[in-house]
Amino acid sequence: MPTAQTNQNDVSDQNQSCSSNLVCIPIQFMRELSSSQTALDIIKIVAHWFYEIFEAERASITLSTGDSMLSVIALEGNDAIPIGVDMPIDCTMVGRVFTTGKTECCNDLSQSEDIDCRMLLNGNIMSCLDVPLTKNDLCFGTINVGRSKKNAFNDADILRLESVAHLVSALMYIDRLTDQLRIIADTDSLTGILNRRAFLKQFGDACREKRRSRGHGIALIDLDHFKRVNDAYGHNAGDKVLIQFCRILRMVFRSNDLIARFGGEEFCIFASDITYLDFKYLLNRLLDILRSTPIDFAQGRIQVTASIGAVHTKRLINKFDKIYAQADKALYCAKNGGRDRVELVVLVKEPASGNSRGHNENLCTSARIKSRDSHQG
Repeated sequence: MPTAQTNQNDVSDQNQSCSSNLVCIPIQFMRELSSSQTALDIIKIVAHWFYEIFEAERASITLSTGDSMLSVIALEGNDAIPIGVDMPIDCTMVGRVFTTGKTECCNDLSQSEDIDCRMLLNGNIMSCLDVPLTKNDLCFGTINVGRSKKNAFNDADILRLESVAHLVSALMYIDRLTDQLRIIADTDSLTGILNRRAFLKQFGDACREKRRSRGHGIALIDLDHFKRVNDAYGHNAGDKVLIQFCRILRMVFRSNDLIARFGGEEFCIFASDITYLDFKYLLNRLLDILRSTPIDFAQGRIQVTASIGAVHTKRLINKFDKIYAQADKALYCAKNGGRDRVELVVLVKEPASGNSRGHNENLCTSARIKSRDSHQG
């Protein structure tokens, strides 16, 4: 929330010095907007300053929460409709403004049958002005200011509020574009899962979190003989296999697990706060589902299997290259042992140096957890 204390008389003097076709914006308001970090920061700052700039008893911002509802996200002043309340789009003034993208002003709320107007009236707000937050035919929500007397708003107030709302809409639109660009930068374009760069960043973030955990699992997954699929059916078929495989990954693993495509047919999983047995179960379940989910094409049916090399560790240290090396050795053992199987080892020493290992110095002879009824690849 903004921390600056504003003198209402100063704002009033500032407003009076402006002609009706100009908008005077306090410098501190612009400073706070420029230093905002998120869209929610912008919304809270705007609610605070609109309350001051428009000498209102109430200023609020509602945003869409779905096809039929709007929610009060930020509020300053009178709480006749408090933060967190969901308002229906139908039968409300705010919903109509959101739907049509057109400003509405009601200078006597006692004459309105709209649900939100009646709620404001019960809270001693007699006039309100509602402006849409729109950019490029996209409406984010609305800004509403209210006053405790009738006939409190005029055409100049509407123009001023609309003008500042355009600025706020542009900032929110830029914030949304930034989020979209961040998603594009972090996502594998074919499968929609994380790419290697984003995975490593989020893995590092997880390592810096200090929380108790039952353990952590890291798995490297390689689709068996994937080149044969591309050679026999073409790259479009290979792409379809990768996409289908990622759907299965999302279905098997938990929503907070990191799932990434490292390149080609190689994938990596990071499951935090998970026991050895639970991690083993998820890996085996993945192979079971993959075996029972062939992919049909006009040219025929593709049966895909995968090999998995995985490690489980009690304490996580931000040295992914060391952990990756252990998982890669386990993956080599899974392929060497016939493919379509899991090689899961427990790190008996944290990978702080090159001497870390699994149960034995020779990882391929360490205790193995093989998927049920392993098939030769």
